[in-house]
Amino acid sequence: MELCILGPAFGLSSIDAECIATFALLQRLDRKDWSLVPTHDDREGLPLLVSSGQRICGFKNIARHLGAHQHEGDAIALSSFLERGAQTLLDISLYVSFENYSTTRSAFTQILPWHTNYILPPRRRAAARARTEHLGISSIDVDNAHEDLSGRPSGMDGVGKEQAFEVEAQKRASLLLPRKDTLRSLLQKPEHSAVFKLHALADNFFGPLQDMLGEKDFLLGADMTSVDCLACGYLSLMLYPKLPQDWLVSTMRRKYAKLVAHVERMNKKLGLRTNAEAVMSLAQSNPGVESLARRKMTLPWQIPARSSIIDIVAMTTQELISHIPGLKPSTSVATIRPDMQLFWQRQLPTFLTALAASLGLGVFAVFRMGILTWPRGEELHVFGRKRFSDYGHLGAALAGISVLSQQTQGHADSHMAPERGEKATIVDVDVDVEPISMR
Repeated sequence: MELCILGPAFGLSSIDAECIATFALLQRLDRKDWSLVPTHDDREGLPLLVSSGQRICGFKNIARHLGAHQHEGDAIALSSFLERGAQTLLDISLYVSFENYSTTRSAFTQILPWHTNYILPPRRRAAARARTEHLGISSIDVDNAHEDLSGRPSGMDGVGKEQAFEVEAQKRASLLLPRKDTLRSLLQKPEHSAVFKLHALADNFFGPLQDMLGEKDFLLGADMTSVDCLACGYLSLMLYPKLPQDWLVSTMRRKYAKLVAHVERMNKKLGLRTNAEAVMSLAQSNPGVESLARRKMTLPWQIPARSSIIDIVAMTTQELISHIPGLKPSTSVATIRPDMQLFWQRQLPTFLTALAASLGLGVFAVFRMGILTWPRGEELHVFGRKRFSDYGHLGAALAGISVLSQQTQGHADSHMAPERGEKATIVDVDVDVEPISMR
């Protein structure tokens, strides 16, 4: 049994929350017949469990397959609360914020091949920004700073631009005078309002979760469940990454110490901490380096899967097609059945190879059958080149000089032939001369 997940980062087993949660679930079940495979191929979805010929993707499906899924009402409600609230906070913290995304992108660079590094992180960031667009927190994102129109004065787009400009100039002139900021003026600033909104989102998520934990060891009682594993996956990615804008972990450590202690206890109990460099060094071909890396690990990590040239071409082509207008798949409702989508994703490399081979055979058959002929022995003409005679009298004169120089060169070569060691040909000519009679 193999568990395919995104590679390790930030000292955790994966950079994805559901991958960490699935890994924690297998650790909780204390299974011995499984291994961890870091991968970047997310065409079927990650995490992906390969067991007895079956391929199960997603935390819920894997938990159901392993018989660890909770069907109680509290468990279902808590799972939905975690997926909705925690995912929003992670999207803002790891991807929407430009400074934090630079750190996240560096973590991706360590675990991804060169071609996937230009595809997967931007794709995940675009999805995160789309999920959080309704919150109106683009002011923390440097990329969208020019699109934030919250501080633009009213009337600038309509009639009376000059009047609006004078009013705005007076307001800016008044800013030169020293004055104290009030609570209202602070809240009206885009950067401050975004910070207050972020802290409100964090409180609305951490507060009910800590109240549900209470004095218990786990969220739903004295025993660890799949919901605890799911919460551990999300909360670990909030607690352990060291980011430039650490508003999320600061709020968590300052106000929700019980949750912090719960996450640290779960990581220690399940052994979720991972050395990313040691795991990725397994891909090196040096056996000595591989054995040294395995001695440093206590988890069943396997050699990361390598991409073939067909996989690289297929992934790059699919990403380019997704950016073509009209061919980009819908993000709201899936119009293709999952089984058909999986079929085309698997058959895409074969289709591209067959297409290239068909084109090559077609070109060969066209020239072989004589439908098209390849020019042989003909003078090569460069497109757009003109003759000397096309340039008027001056061109004709230059053409004459060129012909004369070629003739002169030919005569010189004929006279220089004996000097080069060439033997002259002697021709005997018999001439009959009639005698002239003298009268």
